[in-house]
Amino acid sequence: MGFDIYITCSFRICSETGRPFYYGNDCQKLYDMPLIVPEEHREFVKMRGHIFGIYTRLVTDEMSTSVANFMDKYPEWSDIVEDGDYDEYMKFWNEDRHDRFYAALKWFAEQEICYMISWDY
Repeated sequence: MGFDIYITCSFRICSETGRPFYYGNDCQKLYDMPLIVPEEHREFVKMRGHIFGIYTRLVTDEMSTSVANFMDKYPEWSDIVEDGDYDEYMKFWNEDRHDRFYAALKWFAEQEICYMISWDY
């Protein structure tokens, strides 16, 4: 079994128009699609690996949360390295990827639509 972690967003359906929408920062309905995810952040939209179990354990006991919440509780690199499970992933996951993952989360958290991050085993 793998450990999958992925970032999504949901749209509501307008009862008046039937069109998908989301609420913007000013609480108005926005019918345009959100911004296209920049190429440098796309590798973090769907990932697989038990290394992410370290992150999720340090962030929440739930199986999903908002990207903004995940980012707010994002562990320090030293917390990841000190975890007993990290040694198994040191060839795959390093501080540079940790920092780039954080940068991607930051981009998603700054968007008007609420992005969610979820995981399963």
